[in-house]
Formats: sequence, structure tokens, C-alpha cells
Amino acid sequence: MTGSFAAALSVGRLERTAAASETDESAIVYAAKKIITMERDQPTATAVAVRGARIIAVGSLDSVTETLSGKTYTIDDRFADKIMMPGFVEQHLHPLLGVMTMSTEIIAIEDWAVPGKFSKAATTPEEYRSRLTETIAQSAPSSETLYTWGFHQYFHGKLYRPELDAISPDRPVVIWHRSCHELIFNSAALKKLGITEAALAGKGVASDQASWENGHFYEKGLTLAIPFILSDFVTPDRVAEGTRILKAYLHQNGITTICEPGTQMNRKVQQYWETALNGDDVTFRTYFIPDGRALYDQYKGDTAKMLEVTPTFTAWGSGNVQWLPQHVKLFSDGAIFSLLMQVEEPYLDGHQGEWIALPEEYQQAFRAYWDAGYQIHTHVNGDAGLQVVVDALAERVAAHPRSDHRFTVVHFAVATDGQVKQLAKLGANVSGNPYYVTSLADKYAETGLGPARADSMVRLGSVVDEGISISLHSDMPMAPAQPLLLAWAAANRVTVSGRTAAPDQRITLEMALRAITIEAAYSLRLEDEIGSIKPGKKADFTILDSDPFAVSPAEVKDIRVWGSILEGRISPVMLGTNSASVIALPPGLGAGPDGLDHPIG
Repeated sequence: MTGSFAAALSVGRLERTAAASETDESAIVYAAKKIITMERDQPTATAVAVRGARIIAVGSLDSVTETLSGKTYTIDDRFADKIMMPGFVEQHLHPLLGVMTMSTEIIAIEDWAVPGKFSKAATTPEEYRSRLTETIAQSAPSSETLYTWGFHQYFHGKLYRPELDAISPDRPVVIWHRSCHELIFNSAALKKLGITEAALAGKGVASDQASWENGHFYEKGLTLAIPFILSDFVTPDRVAEGTRILKAYLHQNGITTICEPGTQMNRKVQQYWETALNGDDVTFRTYFIPDGRALYDQYKGDTAKMLEVTPTFTAWGSGNVQWLPQHVKLFSDGAIFSLLMQVEEPYLDGHQGEWIALPEEYQQAFRAYWDAGYQIHTHVNGDAGLQVVVDALAERVAAHPRSDHRFTVVHFAVATDGQVKQLAKLGANVSGNPYYVTSLADKYAETGLGPARADSMVRLGSVVDEGISISLHSDMPMAPAQPLLLAWAAANRVTVSGRTAAPDQRITLEMALRAITIEAAYSLRLEDEIGSIKPGKKADFTILDSDPFAVSPAEVKDIRVWGSILEGRISPVMLGTNSASVIALPPGLGAGPDGLDHPIG
């Protein structure tokens, strides 16, 4: 991608406050029905004063105006019947993968409704094949490669190159797995894109994770396939459309900060983001974290060079698109949506998980970055993968103690209570994806993990009991980037069938809301800037129609986002568009607590 791609369409009208400059002495006082601050010493307020991009006072309307006595200010009461919260922080999201998946033909295990586009769920093999066949027949021209995202073998059955050839013998088809960790090609696609059997040989683990016979590339095997599809798949029109959708989608869900841990370290890609994710049509700021696993692979055997190169990426960025210094992302095991995570107890069908980074290589990269003072974020899903991570952390804590290291476990699908206790003792954070329980617990209870492990996925209750700081993330497109939905999932643990999975692992709604605001900011070392409503912090707010604490936990996901404020800049969601951003979940989910050159993750 290059910066020449067309900018995405505007996501809505932006209004600058009268206090548009940091040096302007005037202030705006917003009066609201309720302000939820996420500050424990002042949890609620009814007024907040903003000068330029910063908060200068919080409290009652009388106390705030008294603070401003003798100063120039105006009172804005447009939120008199609204709820103001800190701007939602999406701790872990993949912009490029969000752009590309949302602009493909989506045939997934759940409904996807994003601005201007709706794709109904396909939950059985019959539904998936029918939809795929229909899509192939309706799409034109026949020489154009059809890219479709959302396939999941545990819902949709076996579908490799031979089966795909039977469905589409002539038209090139590439299936992008729901996990984003796998690609499946039919013969026509392999031929068109120039992928040969010889090109897949002799590349170590990547070759082991690529099957010419099945047209199947997974985990590190993706690195062999992606170079062949880039020019065919990542086209200007597709990127522009996906960017428009992503920007509108994040706005409509009240997100004011996103972070991508483990981003593409490609200057042209970053130049595109610096263009597309800046400007008056963008209602959120973006942070990136380098992919240490990719750097380790590039400089294997030379960790000194790896450490020398890493900071060159964090110097990139402009405006509201920046890199976080002294952060790095590492990877342990495979994807949960593929059931390729490494687990201690065997899978029900006997298959084996996969490593994204071999344990000894993970430990070497971990040791180098730890000793260099980096905050390490690690993708890990299975308990066997987590034990490798815990052991690496324990070894470094003992050998090279560091205060406030904030090591962060990312995803946290399958874990044991013993591992949770170890993480607490070692001072780790957890960033969990509670949507795993909602979307996968029922299916994985039947196949893959069995009922006990499936229901106890993302055991945030145990984590909170141990006093560990938690944040929530979507890992979009692994889950919808809807913070209120994530908070709902963590507080209710209701599956697609409407049952409650491991109710003892539910967390309070207050904790869930902290996990999408101040605790998410803490995990990124941004808590002094964002995540709560406090004088001196960025004037970032999410505006809600209803108070999350005034509805039942089951209703939190249905609260409408009125709009957001980013550094004092107001952006209402345009009337009639908000509902388009909400994923339609199966009936029963509101019944209450009883009722591309690197992996995603």
C-alpha cells in the first residue's frame, strides 16, 4: 500500500469547540446528566471543563464554574440528557486486517453488520457451501480472484483444495480463515497467482505449515503465500473501501484510541496510515507496537542487531498516528479460532497445536527485549503456550529484576488457576478477549476442548481475584471492535446458545468498563494521558444515550453511542448509522447472566 490510496469517506460531521487552541484562554464547560470518570476518588460528576485538547476541571456544574471564576468560558448543555465516559480504548486491534476482512466477501460464523454492509451468519457446512457457491456464481468477472473471509472448519466442515476445486473448478478462489491465520487456495488461484510446489520447499517451519496438496497455508506458512497475493488482493479500491468502513465503525462504537501490537513494519504501509488515519474525518488516535517475533526471525542469532533495529520503527509516525516507545510484541502458540493453540491436555480429536515461535526462540527474544528494558506483550492462547511464557517471565524476573515491567499476556484463552497465581506473583497484566466465550464456547465444548476447558476460557474472574490488572480487546477482526459488547461479554459470559459459561469467571460491570478505559490505558503506559476523566488528561470522551450502571448487565451491549470527543473535537454519530455497526448476535444473548505478513493476535 502507498500513501496515494484515496482517503476514506468522512464518518460524520466534526465540530470544533470554541476552544480550538491550547493557548486559547476560553474554555468549554460540558454539563451532562452523569459523567463516569473512572477515577476512584471522584467516580462521578455532572460537568467537565475543557480548554483546547485538555481537561481542566471536573465536578458539579457549580464547582467547575467556580474553578473558572475570572476566566472566559461558555457552558454547553447539549449532553444534559447524556452520559459521558472516558473515550474507549481499544487495546489491541489490527487496522490492516480490519480493512481487508471488512472489504472482502464475508461468510462467517456470526452476522457482520458494518457501515454500508451486512453479511448473514453461516453456521453449518450446508449454509457455508451454499453461500460460497452463490457468491461465486453472482460475482463477476470469472477471471477475478474471489477472496472470502470467515471460514471455520469446526462450523463449516472440511474444505481444502480438492473440495474447493469441486465447488469452483475454473474461478480462482482464496478462503481466508476466520482466525486470519490460514489461507486455502483452489487450483485456479494457485495457478493464477503463480504459487508452485517448488516455491514452498526448504523454508523450515514455514514449509511444514504449508500444504501444496491441500492448498493450505497456516501460521508461519502464511509468509510463503502472502507475497504472491499482495498485488492481487491489496488493491487501491479494496483498501479505500475497507478504510472507510473501519473508520466509521470505530467512530460509531465510541473508540477514541486504538493500538496495534505487532504491526507491519513496512514504511509504505505506515505512510498510508499516516495519511488515512489523520485528518478531520478520523475520530481516534492510533498507536503501533513493533513485531519482535518478525525481527527475531530476520536477525536470528544476532539479538544485538535486533535490538539496534527495533527503535528505528518507533521513530515513525505523524500527528495522531504514533508508535509506542520501548514496547514490543512477541508470539507464542497458534490461533484459538483455528484450534492451533498449544494445550497441555490433548484436543478431543487428537490433533496437535502449533507454535508461531518455537519455545527456545521465544525465550531468546524475550530475554533480549527484557534486558533492554522493553515492555513485552505476548500473544498466547493455550495453557501449554502460556507455561512457556510464564517460565520465560519467571526466569527473567529472578535473573534480572525490573520494577513496573507491565508484562502483558494477550488473548489468554486457555489457562489454569495455577498459572494465574504465577502471573500475579510475577507482576504481569492480562489483556483478554472475552468474545471467545460468546462465540466459541458452545462449539468447542462439543469438539476440540470439551466442556470444562471451553467454558472456562478467558478466566477473568480468577485474574481479578488475584489482583491482576486486566484490559479487554477485540483483536478485530477476531471480535467486533465494540467495547460495550466486550464489557457485556466479560460481565455476563453468555454464549450463542444463551447459556452462561463458568459463571464464577464473570467480572463486575464496573471492572469490565474499567478494562475498556483506564486499565486498557494502563496496559499501554498511557494512563497519565487517557482512560479517565481528570484534569490534565486528554479531552477524550465517549457519549452514551444511557447509563451502563442504570441498566442490567445484559443490556449494556445495546446502549447507543451518541458520538465521541477527541481532544476537544466533537463528532456525533450521524443519525441512523449507529445500528449498522452492531453485530447481530443470535436470539437469547440478551436474556441475562443465567439465560498480512505477520500473525494476527
